[in-house]
Amino acid sequence: MTKKRPSKPISESHYERFKYRLEEISGEWSERNLTLFLLDIATGYRLQDVVDLTIAKIRESINNGYFEIQEKKQYNAWKTHMKRNPKSLKKAPEKRRHDIVPQLETVLLKYIKGKKKSEYAFPSQKGSGSNHISAKSYSEVLKRVAEDKEINLKNITGHSLRKTYARRLWEETKDLEYVRIALGHLSIEVTKRYLGLDDDVKEDAAKIAGRKL
Repeated sequence: MTKKRPSKPISESHYERFKYRLEEISGEWSERNLTLFLLDIATGYRLQDVVDLTIAKIRESINNGYFEIQEKKQYNAWKTHMKRNPKSLKKAPEKRRHDIVPQLETVLLKYIKGKKKSEYAFPSQKGSGSNHISAKSYSEVLKRVAEDKEINLKNITGHSLRKTYARRLWEETKDLEYVRIALGHLSIEVTKRYLGLDDDVKEDAAKIAGRKL
């Protein structure tokens, strides 16, 4: 069985072209796909936690100045734990809060203008708008952009958006604890693996050693 390769972040050198190519190949769904892309890059939520947002939820979040979302991965893990350990006193994970910066607010306000509160913000292309795009379907969109001959990136999936967010925080701060808190990881070791820092060290070590041959 082939080992599944982890998702890679979108490199800064490819970011602008990736964003514009996403818009170009999305056709009539370009506004939806680009807005979802920018939202996820700006907040670092997992894709599964934002694809089902409604217009009402986005309006409420803009008014509050922040998103506050119950992350499904942690919540489901907690439910599994409680099912296996019914006497456990472990509390449900808190919702992850993330401020909405002015640039993102501008994008979201433009996107939701004229839309009904009850609508899914990111509707599926199938049906009458009664459902939202799935994380898997959106991941396929990003993969198609990455494999385009003008972009040509490997291992890009829906999770690449969160990884791009994480990598930007790391490059800006070089502070693992900062990134750990922002992502909601339980330990710095998890954050190191998530950022792929060990791989970076191995690549740099090979380059440094190779100069002395």
